[in-house]
Amino acid sequence: MVGQAYKGDVSEVLMGHETGIFIEHAKPCHFDTTFSASTPDFNTITFADTGSGNSTIFENAKAILKVPVGMLIGQKISFHKTADGGGYTDHYSDGMTNKVFTIVDHTVESNATKLKVVPRFTTSSIVSAAGDAMLIHSTGMPTLASGSTFAHNDSAKLSSEFSQIDQFIGLASHMKLPDTKVTMHRHHVIGLGRQAAIQQTGRVFHQGAQLEMPLNNPRWLYYSLGREVVDDTTMVAAYSKSRTAAAAVTPGQTYVDVASLAFGDQTVAIGDYILFHDDTLTPTVHYNAVDGTSSQFWPHNHGSSGLTSDSEHFEQAITSEIRRVVAIDGTTRIFLDDPLQYEHATSDGLYLFRFASTSATGSPHINTDGTITNAVRRLLFSGDTLPSFCIEHSIRNRDVGSYSNENSNVPGSSTDSRQLTRVFRGCKVVEWELNATVDAEVKYRCIFDALSCYTDTGRLESSNAGDRYRAHRLFQNTASDATGRKESGIAVGSEKPFMFYNGTITAFGQDIGFISSFELRGKTGVEIFHTMGGTPVAESVDSSNRTLKQVPYGGTRNASIIREGREEFELEIDVIIRDSLLFHELRTHREVSGTGGSTGNIIEMVFTKPTTGTTGSAPQMRIICDDYVITDAPIPVPDDKGLLHSKILIHPKNIKVISTDSLFHC
Repeated sequence: MVGQAYKGDVSEVLMGHETGIFIEHAKPCHFDTTFSASTPDFNTITFADTGSGNSTIFENAKAILKVPVGMLIGQKISFHKTADGGGYTDHYSDGMTNKVFTIVDHTVESNATKLKVVPRFTTSSIVSAAGDAMLIHSTGMPTLASGSTFAHNDSAKLSSEFSQIDQFIGLASHMKLPDTKVTMHRHHVIGLGRQAAIQQTGRVFHQGAQLEMPLNNPRWLYYSLGREVVDDTTMVAAYSKSRTAAAAVTPGQTYVDVASLAFGDQTVAIGDYILFHDDTLTPTVHYNAVDGTSSQFWPHNHGSSGLTSDSEHFEQAITSEIRRVVAIDGTTRIFLDDPLQYEHATSDGLYLFRFASTSATGSPHINTDGTITNAVRRLLFSGDTLPSFCIEHSIRNRDVGSYSNENSNVPGSSTDSRQLTRVFRGCKVVEWELNATVDAEVKYRCIFDALSCYTDTGRLESSNAGDRYRAHRLFQNTASDATGRKESGIAVGSEKPFMFYNGTITAFGQDIGFISSFELRGKTGVEIFHTMGGTPVAESVDSSNRTLKQVPYGGTRNASIIREGREEFELEIDVIIRDSLLFHELRTHREVSGTGGSTGNIIEMVFTKPTTGTTGSAPQMRIICDDYVITDAPIPVPDDKGLLHSKILIHPKNIKVISTDSLFHC
């Protein structure tokens, strides 16, 4: 089998959330920073305490963060000191005020994680005190590993390192990963002939990834729009194991503090989900003051809500959200797998949910008739930021797992799978599209960029080479049973896509004609930026001068910022004309806006999966276009004397999606 080519059928692509870590002194660790006159350009942070048990963010009895070695290279980090009046300021001393630092090296030495940080601190020695903390920022950092299966070893072949990148990417029919491109600077020198005398590499880009799929759930629309809230009423009615937070939660926080891990008669564990039950309202539009009364908000029939259906116009929603538990610090702190988007007070309830092979513990369950018991209703809409995500890609030439944890085929042998594993970090959607034609699936397409790429270099190590990073394989080690499939977002019975023939499109409070196709396009304005910042850390290379670092050159040649810009939407509908309504809307030149509680003046596209019974909720996706202008509605004279088709071009300001599905969190 020597020389066998890579095969597409043994290529795995999964996705995951990105989550920063807020680590307090002595809770569960402390860290010291040192300054050496011989290496004045960076500081070293050494974790010196350990977590007890495998449920923490550290390996059991070791000061090793459950983050693959090298994964933190290029990450942003900031420091926080307890203020005299309580709470945190953003510095330790005047030398660190308002600063964001960059990690340029991430190693494990003597069973302790070590980070090298630039720029260097302006004081010679800083030691953290009780209550001080450090924050490793979220964008670009895959969720840390959970449980006892993460194990670092100085020998690559004995290591079992991974990130919590275990979510099914979707029914991808086409995928192109970010192109890794290196810019080249060529210099011709006077007197040295016509050939280039010097070639120097420069910036590194990871851009232009593409994905196309029949859409079977709303996961990718979360990353396209940015905000997600859930209907807490239906969830709490299904499973009400609750308690409250011990401290308020702020937006962007990736943990919640509790007085006890007990939720009723259940104890929270890794892999469970925490619902933040919060009836505080947030606007779903930001270009005008909220239209409507305080009782007109999503979801309908929620407490004092005056809305009676999802088809009514609304411009605000509750802020209940749900997150997965990835680590637990003792009995007080629960770490989450995606930053929270809203503030939550201690008076807001926390509710426990977990996936099961049946509908127990509030688990969504696809019934044999196609309906969902304990279905989750969620609202997706635009925000000021987009969540970042990571993509794990592993490819091999034989259908075996990582060496040596999952197979015994020695690298370089005739049966070696030659596995290559990469993690594209800090990904954000640049543009996206939903479309469908007659008797076809509703298809989703997007383009996304990444900040950087982590590569497992364990096979390049001089001795005991192997796959240091244990790649996820969807049906082998990740979603190998019914519960695992639910956790990864591919519950049995949920794989079928939404179909065009099970959809309706309405506008102006009525059916707008015979629709043969539509395209909804969105642009997020995401751009990436490179900034100055070198690394004084020497690059580790093998005997062939190939870098051994998982992220080369301290990540300084990669982009360091990925930010959203102007958001734009465009909707094109191919309609067979049956009356003059569309032309009258066009020639009026008006912006069509809904009013609070009304059912007219919005464009609704509703798709429902077919069911054969009524034992639960039907899987559904409702796309709402609001505040729009029709800019083109031609009425042609067909040469073949056939039906009159018109391609209507519509520019909405606002897109909202209401989904009924079997995911706890997108």
